[in-house]
Amino acid sequence: MITTFRYRIKDSGSTKKKLNKMASGVNYIWNFCKETQSTALKNKPVKIITDPKTKKIYYTPYFFTQYEMNELVAGSSKELGLHSQSVQAVAEEYITRRKQFKKLLRWRGRNSLGWIPFKSSGIKIKKDEVQYNKQKFKFWNSRKLPSDALIKSGSFAQDNCGRWYLNITLETKRNLYNKNSTSESVMFLSNYKAITYNDSIINSRPVFPIKLKLKIKKLNIAKKKRIVLRKKDKIKEKSKPISKREKIIINKITNIKQDFFHKESTKIINSNAVIITNEILSAKKRIQSRNSFISTRLNMKHFQNILCYKAIRAGKVVSIVSNKNLSLVPFKCCSLQPQFILRKRTYVCKICNKRTPFITSARNNLYLAAKHLFRIGHDTP
Repeated sequence: MITTFRYRIKDSGSTKKKLNKMASGVNYIWNFCKETQSTALKNKPVKIITDPKTKKIYYTPYFFTQYEMNELVAGSSKELGLHSQSVQAVAEEYITRRKQFKKLLRWRGRNSLGWIPFKSSGIKIKKDEVQYNKQKFKFWNSRKLPSDALIKSGSFAQDNCGRWYLNITLETKRNLYNKNSTSESVMFLSNYKAITYNDSIINSRPVFPIKLKLKIKKLNIAKKKRIVLRKKDKIKEKSKPISKREKIIINKITNIKQDFFHKESTKIINSNAVIITNEILSAKKRIQSRNSFISTRLNMKHFQNILCYKAIRAGKVVSIVSNKNLSLVPFKCCSLQPQFILRKRTYVCKICNKRTPFITSARNNLYLAAKHLFRIGHDTP
């Protein structure tokens, strides 16, 4: 099993300066690769290849191979202050991405986030310390490496707040999840009420601190006032970047959500063998601007994807029931009513005139599907 472990580096003081210097060296190699490739295409745009059997002539654009690029980059590691294998890794990464996107890639400038790749022989790990290119970096050892771990590759990466992380991809024979569980669980997912388990009233959702909620409320009120004043004066303002204070709050919210999703998904997979959930449509990614409001709404599609990936890794089953099959409305007064249109989110019974929203009926139908009262879902033929 191949997994990636991520650790936060203690980047206070001189360590941050060292990593930033190395990241600028990586950018220099990347830009050199692009420059050499673009000049080669200008001088010799087409490569002529003749087939030895048929003797046909083929014309292809003159792109460098990994071997050719490694020869051009070799010997620059000492001047740039990088490991020799990380120089090769950058050149190889450039060529693989160029093949993937089939075009010349963009330059890496000052604003691009720091990235220092390395191979397995480029680092040495001892408890909470990493040795790279005769330089030692300390990190928070929040997750211990398995005893039979085989390090394949890794990188030092930077986030948008300037924090540095250590990413290690490793291969282990040991399974990180519990395989002995045989129970079956049903859970209804929604962006507002998060997760509802087995027809229970209790909903599990992330807890946001009161201080953070008050800060969000203040910022949203200030934004609303700004928009109202602008509409009154009829002023057309250009979209400004997000302030530093706002960025910190958004990052805190995302970290709380991510922590909740990770812990909850591992708990579900360790305790169950079969998981039945409803379908959630993926929402469009909202571009965050200075005028957009901050919300603590959950993205449950992301949680469902995490659950599916962890289930594949652990050898468990996750069956997703589509919303079309959950639109049946069972009532006590009458038999199963025909499917109602998903555009209309409420249904009225013709006999008892009872109103039911789609969410409640879908939840009930999902629990009935788990008990096999009526056959729905992808697993049935």
